[in-house]
Amino acid sequence: MHARTIVTATTLCLTPIALAAERDVQFRSANFETAVLELHNCGGEDIDLSNWRFCSHDDNQVRQYTGSDGLDGVTIEAGTSVFIHFNNDAPAGPDNIDVSTLGGLIAAPLDADGAYAIALFFPDADGDISFADFGRTDIMGDHIQWSTGGLSNAIADERSQQAVNAGLWTLASAWISTTLDTVSIELTDTTCGLLHGPANYQVNEPGGPCNGADLAEPFGTLDFSDVIAFLTAFGTMDAAADLADPIGTFDFSDVIAFLTAFGGGCP
Repeated sequence: MHARTIVTATTLCLTPIALAAERDVQFRSANFETAVLELHNCGGEDIDLSNWRFCSHDDNQVRQYTGSDGLDGVTIEAGTSVFIHFNNDAPAGPDNIDVSTLGGLIAAPLDADGAYAIALFFPDADGDISFADFGRTDIMGDHIQWSTGGLSNAIADERSQQAVNAGLWTLASAWISTTLDTVSIELTDTTCGLLHGPANYQVNEPGGPCNGADLAEPFGTLDFSDVIAFLTAFGTMDAAADLADPIGTFDFSDVIAFLTAFGGGCP
């Protein structure tokens, strides 16, 4: 069971905020049909999200900060996820959180239309995040941005260069390319790497591939044709087989990423 417990003041005093693994918490998926954003702990230790905050933007809203206590008592166990429900329709359970409970402000709706960027910040040594702290690269935990057609957006890019400077995003003008019909986007990097960009995400369209291993028709089914497609792409150093960091290098990490996605199957 995942623990969402009220942390007592005594516990907070005795237990320091975990700093060793804070960047193991990453944006793994955004589902535009259900308006759900997934945070995943790719590391090997549980992480307490108390005092963590989001900073989000879209093409008409900038620097929307969630409340300082919106994630208090939320713990992501190693290898698991929590889900932020932008429609405030979260099912019961500690791993599902209505966006309204986060307090403060957040850019909405969560959709593939226009441009959207969101960053996650963790507390510094003082245990909190002030408004001035949002400008710091050392407490930015993760960042993701997408836009229709992958077009750069001068309004929603308020933290893009900061994410680049933090070593979390490849290029401020690089946006995951979506369409008005995009169902979801998913992180394909299974190595817990920090630096990501559009090449690290699977964009799921109606009738399209279900994950990074679904490289050949019929899409939605993982079979031997996908294995052949991957081997062919890998042999020709095609970007379709470049599934893991370091992007631009074709090596065993790409093979592992393919096998992991293939083994996970299609929904």
